[in-house]
Amino acid sequence: MPDLTALLARPVGEGYPTEYLTARVRGRRACLAAGALRTGTETAMPADRARRRMRQEFRWAYGQMNREMRAVFAPLFLWFELGTILTCLRFRRGGDRDGANATLSASLLAPAVRQALTGGEGPPEAAAALGALLTDLDARLRDLGTLYRDQGGRMLEQRLATLFLERMGELPLHPLVAAFFRALTDVQNLVTLAKQIRWDLREPRSFIRGGTIAPERLERARDKGTGAGLTALLASLPGMGPLPADTATPGPLLLRWLTGRIRALGRDPLGPGPILDYLWRCAVEARNLGLICRFGEAEDELRGELIR
Repeated sequence: MPDLTALLARPVGEGYPTEYLTARVRGRRACLAAGALRTGTETAMPADRARRRMRQEFRWAYGQMNREMRAVFAPLFLWFELGTILTCLRFRRGGDRDGANATLSASLLAPAVRQALTGGEGPPEAAAALGALLTDLDARLRDLGTLYRDQGGRMLEQRLATLFLERMGELPLHPLVAAFFRALTDVQNLVTLAKQIRWDLREPRSFIRGGTIAPERLERARDKGTGAGLTALLASLPGMGPLPADTATPGPLLLRWLTGRIRALGRDPLGPGPILDYLWRCAVEARNLGLICRFGEAEDELRGELIR
């Protein structure tokens, strides 16, 4: 098992017992619930500011954890930091090194990863330096610099996310975190399936291994060329409940389903489930605040997009 905490910042101190942190998290979770989002511009927040606030809360939680919990949740924190990494590379692609530095202001990434993202002459060099640091996680990530030069930033982003999720499906993670990544992989795959059906695409090896739905089942549903296969797979997800009449764009539906799964895991009074639930609630809040800022008072659009 690679030491994923090596890719994250090293907090000051050894943290606190898990029981203490769980109690603190329950209190903060209650504050989130008490301030439940309303649709309206008074709660709006630009997406970048909302994400920065989420990352600040992540830094607080990670700093409160003891070594054992940091190792347990490092894969989850790294998944969210992939967004930071990709945003930095996009800034570098536009020649904006200051923007990349600003993106890292509340990041949990280790100093060596930050230096890789902001150093070098340009994006290919930054991608190569990043790949060298990620080799222990997956040897296939060593060639990120070459991938960037040959196929561009979009392909690098897709490759990085795919390999990360597949690797999480292979590692002996804590059962709670493993369940999260299986469900997240299903969400990613079903969103991809919906897009391929809608746009009549047949991209090879586009589905990620590690979810509960095998890529072969997803490919068979895609090859039918209709939405029936997608609807059947959505209905097969545990706890999905009744489906809407239109499942052609299932992203928000799947995020609500994933939120329900995480909340169920968070009810475990003896394990770290409440911590996972709180971290996910922070991520959902950041997403919702950004959407409210984007749509303003257009409640019809918001109703279908917000995650509760």
